[in-house]
Amino acid sequence: MRGNMILKRKGEASWITYIKKRINNNLNFLSITEGPTGSSKSYTDHSIAYQLDPEYNPKEQTVFTFGEFMTSINKFNGKIPCETPEGQTPLTKRKYKVIIFEESQTSVNKREWASKINKLFQYLISTFRHQNIIVLFNSPYSDYFDGATMKLIHATFQCQGWSKKTSKSHVKCKLLQYNGKMQKFYEHSLHVIVNGKVVKFDGCWKVSKPPVHIIEAYETLKTDFTDKLNERIEREVRQLEASAMPDEEGELRKPLTDIQEEVMKTLANIKEPNKYEIACSILDKAPASIHQSKAAAMKKGYTLEEFEDE
Repeated sequence: MRGNMILKRKGEASWITYIKKRINNNLNFLSITEGPTGSSKSYTDHSIAYQLDPEYNPKEQTVFTFGEFMTSINKFNGKIPCETPEGQTPLTKRKYKVIIFEESQTSVNKREWASKINKLFQYLISTFRHQNIIVLFNSPYSDYFDGATMKLIHATFQCQGWSKKTSKSHVKCKLLQYNGKMQKFYEHSLHVIVNGKVVKFDGCWKVSKPPVHIIEAYETLKTDFTDKLNERIEREVRQLEASAMPDEEGELRKPLTDIQEEVMKTLANIKEPNKYEIACSILDKAPASIHQSKAAAMKKGYTLEEFEDE
């Protein structure tokens, strides 16, 4: 596999050097950090982000929903204004632009999440391939991503737990390569040149715990997201109960079709002014189809507010 060799840099983890190499070569980097609950996936990603960019700010660069993800990308592109703390580099001028996409599949079922993320990837292919953005996806298992999406992933980080003694996560790292002729994925190891000799990096990357200020900022975001998720679940349950009740005219509200529900959820969570253009790209549908589905849903008595992630 070409491009999997790097020169060891003193004081820098080899995988950090590899990711930086891709960005310096005008490429992006997409990875999946996977592992069961409690295996330190989130802390691993935040530590990697901090090592890549010491100015990394979880508040602006950690996302939990697809709408937040698009907003974060647009902040890096300068399409959405973003306040820069005094003494820090603006997001638009960061050399290493990192986004952590936390376990968004917790808010939807596997089928819906897979459908959304696959369409999102198709949109990203045409928009940020050469914007040099680093995205660290975080998921219990990589099988949430289908084959078409996995072809775009550059590496997997498998979290195998962390040591209380050293406060480090044990992470097994592999580069991914897809062979179209064989229709098969291959895993490769990183090769590191150390003192003139090529060494195969085939063990675990022992990732240090992120700094306290990163942990505190992340935990605040996570708590806020969890609280809102619980509120949304409760609201959806109540709406489900309400939909089974007669309306003011004594009639039941008709259920949405799959595409109507998908359109309403997508539109409700895009905050940019060109939301219909973005929705067309994500859903791969013509503007007329988007407007028609929305109109049909609203005619049945549904509103966009009902589908906001908050």
